[in-house]
Parts: sequence; C-alpha cells; structure tokens
Amino acid sequence: MAMVAAEMKRVPEYPFLHESNAVGQAGRDLRNESEKYLGDLAKASVFWRRTIFLAVARQKIYELAGLKSNWDSYGAPSPDTEAVENAVRILELMHPSDLEIASIVPSAEGGIGFCFKRQDRYADIETSNGGAILGVRYVGMETPVLISVDGSDNSIKTALEQIRNHIGT
Repeated sequence: MAMVAAEMKRVPEYPFLHESNAVGQAGRDLRNESEKYLGDLAKASVFWRRTIFLAVARQKIYELAGLKSNWDSYGAPSPDTEAVENAVRILELMHPSDLEIASIVPSAEGGIGFCFKRQDRYADIETSNGGAILGVRYVGMETPVLISVDGSDNSIKTALEQIRNHIGT
C-alpha cells in the first residue's frame, strides 16, 4: 500500500507525454523512447543551446569574480564589480557561435577576458577593473590591431562582429 502511494506522488519527468495502454517493460520503453526524442529535439534547439552556453559562461564569470588578489602569485588583482558587470553585458550580447569558441579567463591586469582563437587567428575583448573595455585582434606574429569599444552596447556589438569576422565563425 505504501508503495502505491509513493508511486502516485511521483511526478513524471515529462508530464506532457501522451499516456498509452502499454504496461510493464513496454510502457517504460515507450516512455524512454519519447523522452530521448524530446531530449534530442532540445539539443538541436538554438534557444536551448544558447541558454546552456549562457548559464555555463555566467557561472564561469561568477567563479572569476570570487578570485582573491594575487590569484596568479604575481600580484594580479581580482576582478572588481564593474569588470564582472561588463563581462555579463558582453556575454549577453554574444551569439551562440561566439560562446562555443570563447574562453573566459581572468586578466592579469584585473578584469575578465573573452578570448577567441581559430588556427593562427586570435582576438579578445576584455573588461578591466574600473570599467574600461578593450579588444584586440591579430593573425600569427602580425602587429595586433586594437578594437575600439566605448562601453555602449552598440560598440560592444560592433567589436564582437569584428571579432567574429576576424576569427571566421
């Protein structure tokens, strides 16, 4: 009797799946097949891919925010509140393709950087302690080209577009 009550209280993982008359192993197989199908649909969804990438990237930013000064043993300052807030803004303006290839790292000068690399092409956009945002791009051993960012959403979008074009995503 207690077993029946426990089963009745169990909330199904996918409550919107259609019920069938299948019982026992056949019912479980049908349900597993339906759940796998729905999971595969979610994996192919641009919305869910972006949602997952954003959640993972945001978690990384907040982990970096918790760094203590001298985190690199060379006296590097930890990211300040402005650097973290700007990093979240940059993150929210990125395309899913940007997120797939971005590495989020602490800056030795204080702040948070988003680094992009494909073959010999490199670019980054960095939020510094105090609120400054700057970017750079280069190929191989060529002289780096600065990417101008004034801190506005529009200039961040433009910088990300330049990075995207440079890296070739």
